[in-house]
Amino acid sequence: MSQKTIARLERLQQLNSNRQWINHDLYRLMYQEDLYIIAYERIKSKPGNMTPGTDEETLDGFSLATIREIIQEMRTEHFRFRPVRQQFIPKSNGKMRKLGIPCVRDKVVQEVMHMILEAIYDSPNAPYFQETSHGFRPQRSCHTALREIRTHWTGVNWYIEGDIHACFDELDHQILVHILRKKIKDERFLNLIWKLLKAGYMDLHGSKKESLIGSPQGGIISPILANVYLHELDEYIEKIKKTHEKGTKKRDNPEYVRLIREKNRLVAQGATKTKAFRAIMKQIRATPSKVVNDPTFCRIKYLRYADDWLSAT
Repeated sequence: MSQKTIARLERLQQLNSNRQWINHDLYRLMYQEDLYIIAYERIKSKPGNMTPGTDEETLDGFSLATIREIIQEMRTEHFRFRPVRQQFIPKSNGKMRKLGIPCVRDKVVQEVMHMILEAIYDSPNAPYFQETSHGFRPQRSCHTALREIRTHWTGVNWYIEGDIHACFDELDHQILVHILRKKIKDERFLNLIWKLLKAGYMDLHGSKKESLIGSPQGGIISPILANVYLHELDEYIEKIKKTHEKGTKKRDNPEYVRLIREKNRLVAQGATKTKAFRAIMKQIRATPSKVVNDPTFCRIKYLRYADDWLSAT
């Protein structure tokens, strides 16, 4: 990738460290040959990307001439995404997951678009996405989500777990583009996303079906589009937290305080080998140190991994 292209993406990241920044003239990045080359390098070794789409071509046949054809189509705005190839794979629960496999050139174009969107929404130093979002993001995973729970979710009493059913399959296109417009004021780039969303799919019988809703699992750009969509949920939870959280810490449990005093009294008497001391220690271990449902204190914990979310208080 040329230094000029690298500088352009880095500049995009820097500008978007300001959460209020609005992006213009993104579409011209789709003319950059270097971006397609690095996109090809990124995806060629990933598992599954050698799987052919509806055109039966693989990445082995992708060339510089193909890149230049794509760029020319981008310049004239004649580029069209082809329908994805529908495929079903088994899930761990015995059900089937529906995937949409794009053709080779569409994979490369999606990766270029993904690089641009990632610079806008998920730059390393100042991401637009919330810290509570752990799915499909650089340096984040289910492991970072679990580590967050183990490290910081202490003293919680109640958990609420949710799974957003068929999230990828039922994304509303109008709502998604409306959300994208908050950060992107480039109709040509947004129109390219529309073309992707409306490309349709080929069913198992070879018939083309329209895409009225959803962003197919298996698409390179689908995860970041889902995160853009579900970022609204993350923001809403942050507002709830600010409204409902109160107090600085839970009050001490009077019964726990009484037991500690009794223990200290027995220690002072040198009675640590007695049956009474063992009984007190057993009670202490079974008694919360803080008031469990303290009405003067509330903290709300929340995180999300893709379409699974967990909250606690």
